[in-house]
Amino acid sequence: MVKNLLIMLITCISTFNSSAQNIFKRKFEPKQVLLFDLTVKRQAPGGDLKYRFGANSSFGLDVSFKTPSNWIFGCGGHFMFGKNVEETGILDSIKGSAGEIIDQNGQFAVVGMDERALYFGLTIGKLIPLNKINKNSGLLISVGGGYLQHRIRLFSSNTVPQLADDYKKGYDRLTFGPAASQFIGYRFLDPKKRVNFTVGLEVIEGFTQNRRSLNFDTGVADKSKRLDILSGLKVSLTIPVYLKKSTDEEFFE
Repeated sequence: MVKNLLIMLITCISTFNSSAQNIFKRKFEPKQVLLFDLTVKRQAPGGDLKYRFGANSSFGLDVSFKTPSNWIFGCGGHFMFGKNVEETGILDSIKGSAGEIIDQNGQFAVVGMDERALYFGLTIGKLIPLNKINKNSGLLISVGGGYLQHRIRLFSSNTVPQLADDYKKGYDRLTFGPAASQFIGYRFLDPKKRVNFTVGLEVIEGFTQNRRSLNFDTGVADKSKRLDILSGLKVSLTIPVYLKKSTDEEFFE
């Protein structure tokens, strides 16, 4: 999946960069810019995470500062969610002999599970212009570090005493820890300030651990160290705030 996305990304960047050189008539010199990125992602799990969850989606906000020398320093927060829980047997301890779960009224209850996760981090990156015309756009490479958290959200059609209130915490597998991130992609800042965006591939590695004192289904605490990996496509719509005005020579026809 990642290999195919990388090939598509390189092809798109090359095509877009060639077209841009034919459109712009004057140079757009490197600027000092405050960048607000409204970000969406589609991510595939790897490492230990693939045994717990399937693919997920994410949305969030990144705020960064680009220097005139095209260094970029940023921070951001992202909320992740998915419908596929791959880990099995979590609720076996509260099921009857036929696999049923009974609610407080003695009726059959339908219990569902999905993924909820968070990532917060800081990044440092370098923008490498791919042509001499627009020096505020080009290949973007960045690395970062932060915090990754994920858990299983349990929900039911009726009130199940074993899953009421704080009892859910015994089954939700709350997990968190420090994380690292890497990104490679293309950032485009339009000299006419119309459409600005970033698109690329991101990988996050979380060095995490289950933080519950006890898993009710197993009767013991899970103290094992985990490597949780998320990789996929990241797309951002950018709102730039230029901290210094452009000169007349830098406007484009």
